[in-house]
Amino acid sequence: MKKIFLIIISTILISLIGLGVIGYYVEKDEAAQAQKNKTEGTIVKEEDKEESKLYLDVDKLDINKIEGYTPAKSNEEGLVANMTLPYSIPNKNLDILSIGQYEGKFVEDGSDDKKDNVLAIVVKNTSDKTISSGEIKLRKIGTSKSIKFIFTNLKAGSSALVMESTGEVNFNGEDKYVYISSNVNTEDSTSLMEDKIEVTTKDKNITVKNLTNKNLNTVYVYYKIVTDGNCYLGGITYRAKFENVKGEKSVTADTLHFSNKNSEIIKIEQFSTK
Repeated sequence: MKKIFLIIISTILISLIGLGVIGYYVEKDEAAQAQKNKTEGTIVKEEDKEESKLYLDVDKLDINKIEGYTPAKSNEEGLVANMTLPYSIPNKNLDILSIGQYEGKFVEDGSDDKKDNVLAIVVKNTSDKTISSGEIKLRKIGTSKSIKFIFTNLKAGSSALVMESTGEVNFNGEDKYVYISSNVNTEDSTSLMEDKIEVTTKDKNITVKNLTNKNLNTVYVYYKIVTDGNCYLGGITYRAKFENVKGEKSVTADTLHFSNKNSEIIKIEQFSTK
């Protein structure tokens, strides 16, 4: 009888211990899962943040906040380097808003070479169309050589800090300039091809997904760098190329200049559908 009693007691103790152990691991797993969910939630949030689209706000231009740029000061007559600013270029829907000195990466040739003192201007597209390409020529008084400022893909109302095209012309506060000429090409609208292509981005990667069942031989994604002050940095437009984007498939490119933090996708083009 005593033996039977001991067996019963032992069984009860083992059951209680077992329940305790099972209870401990259930709580631990739930806590781990809760922590995992919390962590996963953070990751998703960060990815959402990374993949959010950046758009330049054309109504919030602040020239004094453009990184690396120092506007030239006006003289007693209100002239800046001999120019009345803003200078509206006749029949071109272009304004030169500022002229001054840029220090930082020289982006106009894609080299990103460090420059200490480059002549630069802030140009605004005052039309309701995108300027696909444009060029402004100035001349420094006392010289015969023209100075070029080249820019591409300026959407309506947007502005760009455009550096002198060669990066070899320095800014001097004593220099005076005159406007010579300009050329502008416009397009009524640009497309992101959202009916055919889905674009997602993360860090420096751009991924294009073909939403159709037809192969897209070549897809180009164009983007510009947005700097502080709601202004494009440089006249340059970067382009990422995607080849052989098959129907309903995705292709990812690791770019040199794109970043979710400071890049705006301007337009997408597709060629040779088959």
